Amino acid sequence: MKNLSSLLMLLLILNSCESTKTRSFTEGEISIVPKPSEMVIKEGSFRFTEDSKISVENDTQKPAAKYLSDLFENAAGYPLSIIDTREERGIVLLNDDAMASEAYTLEVTPKKITIKASDPAGYFYGVQTLRQLLPPSIETKNSDEQNWVVPSIKIKDTPRFAWRGMHMDFSRHFFSLDEVKTFLDYMALYKLNTYHMHLTDDQGWRIEIKKYPLLTEKGAWRVESSHDIACNELAKTDPSYIIDEQHYHNRDGQKMYGGFFTQDEIKEIIAYAAERQIEVIPEIDMPGHFKSAIDNYPYLSCTDEAGWGELFSTPACLGKETTYEFTKNILSEIAELFPSEYIHIGGDEVNIQSWKECPLCQKVIKDNNLKDEHELQSFFNREIEVFLKSKGKRLMGWDEIVEGGLSEDATMMWWRNWAPTMRDISANNGNDMVLTPCFEYYFDAQHDVTPFEKVYNYEPIPEEFTKQQAKHILGIQANLWSEMIPNFKRLQYMAFPRMLALAETAWTSKDDKDHEDFEKRMLLQYDRLDALDIKYHIPAVSGFKDKVAFLDKAIVELQAPLEGMEVYYTTDGSVPTKQSNKYTEPLEFTETITLNTIAYRGDIDSDMRSAIIEKQTYLEPVEISPNVGSIKRWAGVKQFSVVDDIVLPNKAMFTSVNNIDFTDHDGKEHVSMVFKGYFYAEEDGLFEFATKSDDGSLLYIGDKFVVDNGGNHSAMEKNGMVALKKGWHPLTIKYHEATGGGSLTVWYTAPNGEKKVLNGPAIGG
Repeated sequence: MKNLSSLLMLLLILNSCESTKTRSFTEGEISIVPKPSEMVIKEGSFRFTEDSKISVENDTQKPAAKYLSDLFENAAGYPLSIIDTREERGIVLLNDDAMASEAYTLEVTPKKITIKASDPAGYFYGVQTLRQLLPPSIETKNSDEQNWVVPSIKIKDTPRFAWRGMHMDFSRHFFSLDEVKTFLDYMALYKLNTYHMHLTDDQGWRIEIKKYPLLTEKGAWRVESSHDIACNELAKTDPSYIIDEQHYHNRDGQKMYGGFFTQDEIKEIIAYAAERQIEVIPEIDMPGHFKSAIDNYPYLSCTDEAGWGELFSTPACLGKETTYEFTKNILSEIAELFPSEYIHIGGDEVNIQSWKECPLCQKVIKDNNLKDEHELQSFFNREIEVFLKSKGKRLMGWDEIVEGGLSEDATMMWWRNWAPTMRDISANNGNDMVLTPCFEYYFDAQHDVTPFEKVYNYEPIPEEFTKQQAKHILGIQANLWSEMIPNFKRLQYMAFPRMLALAETAWTSKDDKDHEDFEKRMLLQYDRLDALDIKYHIPAVSGFKDKVAFLDKAIVELQAPLEGMEVYYTTDGSVPTKQSNKYTEPLEFTETITLNTIAYRGDIDSDMRSAIIEKQTYLEPVEISPNVGSIKRWAGVKQFSVVDDIVLPNKAMFTSVNNIDFTDHDGKEHVSMVFKGYFYAEEDGLFEFATKSDDGSLLYIGDKFVVDNGGNHSAMEKNGMVALKKGWHPLTIKYHEATGGGSLTVWYTAPNGEKKVLNGPAIGG
């Protein structure tokens, strides 16, 4: 009995010793996004317990301390005590006036965690890094986690850009107060510090203005819009497009969509954001995108009624004093409500036709020696800018505000990739700017159009910019326009994981960025997104072409988009699920089928990707000796709206060109092109063709439809295969550009050859 007692005592001692040991971490177990400036991993780790305390020196440290304490109360069930005496153990926040704003250092030893900074933002970001060092379960309410351990580590960190922004559009589809707060929590985790609220547009007015109650009594509500119709159609096969029912209301006996924030709710959002070191920037669009105001105050337009032009709504009249009075009254309430330095007035996509036809607008142009309607808009902008200055605010607008001339103090957001001169003019004029390019940072674009790696690899500062020009780039921002984002889960899906790629570019220095390293860290970040219950996007299954051609049989290999994912497929046209065929080895096909694939990471599924696996016979060449190295092109402006509608006119005039591209039409909108000529197959075999276009492109060999890259979208690559006999084959390419930001590239790959641009000796006309 005595020996047994001694043995039990020894075991207890050994267990006690084991429990006090601290484990060490490897670099592969640590994922911090954005990547810190400097990081050194050390031996051992720190364990949080119910007795852990946070020591603070002053009130500026308390918000960060409370945030950390609240994380533990939510996940572990207990808060961490905040004390104002210096401790040799626990978490210690120390002031260091020598450090730059937002910078911090974080040092973790087995006994102590020390965060140094010079301002509340620095302490807060130190806590966010500590949050990412904790297990992902710190994000889960009432977690079962018992092991709250972080690695011993030393981090020194400071941001690259001052403006690290995300935007949400509340006009096209609305989001609730709680959803806004949740999104602000996401931003805080990844050290984003500017929240741009697009609060007004043609489709709805979303903020209470007490002087003009009709803006929300009537302007915040609508019957079904074209965007609602499109979402409802997509929702028949994809539930993520279901419009959130909470935003439908019965008004005057009619079901209407809408909603708005009261001024008290806006104050609540601002306060919540401030606790997370986020500044809220309001956008009140003017003088265009103003229909929800003009609908209810029709005297604001040139014709005393609301309406639409060819592309955009009728703007406010800039020849009426009532317009200036109305907009200033609105901005007075906005300026009083928002503590932000900037107020964004939009200023984009203005239909100037009504100003051309309005005697009052023309009188203002003449009386003020203005050159044209663009200068009339700048005249309005300057009037508003002076008014905002009187309220202690600065004017911000989209890059169209550059076109009529910028004042010295205006700040613009550059969004049009196809208008780089707006960015250059602003920098040369000494005006600050935020970069939010459409092709990289518009997160409402589908993920295959603007993939994760494209966001990460974009470098905001142009290579040709001098240091002086670069000083005027305040930072970067991504936008979530909500035409096709009808609920919060869909918004998560469009924002994540791209938001993390943006955050790293915004915070981490250009030299410290590494895409391969980022992808490794992302594998652990997905666990955190799971804990946050975020419906994030996973890339589609890869390894095969959009159209796979074969003569006898096809062998198709599928590749999971992320490590540890399972792939499923169908060949009967149905949407694959976990109950479908599980991919385990290369697939063999001897007949034409449609292959549908999907991948799962736990319960999170990827986009479905489809391919036509087509059995073909060789297409015979034609007997012709074309003019090698050139091809014929027809071009038309504003004749078609999408590539699928293009039909050549009876007497189409063709010109001979050497390249298949968008030359001679840069900046023009709704340009359609048809290229006709011949492609030379160097040998018998399966040839692959690919087009990359902004917007749609279709490629045919003879009557064979090979590449379907249809629809209006940002630059996207699609491919297809065709079996060709050696010789010349008729080639037709249709192309359409909608917005003026045109791009078109066509490639081909010969059997066992390399991918080449389709030009030179491969084409003839």
